[in-house]
Amino acid sequence: MKTIKFKESDKDLIQRIKEYQNAHGLSSFVAAVRKLCADALAIEKIRH
Repeated sequence: MKTIKFKESDKDLIQRIKEYQNAHGLSSFVAAVRKLCADALAIEKIRH
């Protein structure tokens, strides 16, 4: 298992992820991060 630690400079990013979480009805911050990562990787795969 991996863990991640955000820095103070990530404050805006964290807020944007929380807004994404709420907008998409995701149950947790981690669920939002997982979906964002999965979507970004899928887009990157399509581009290549």
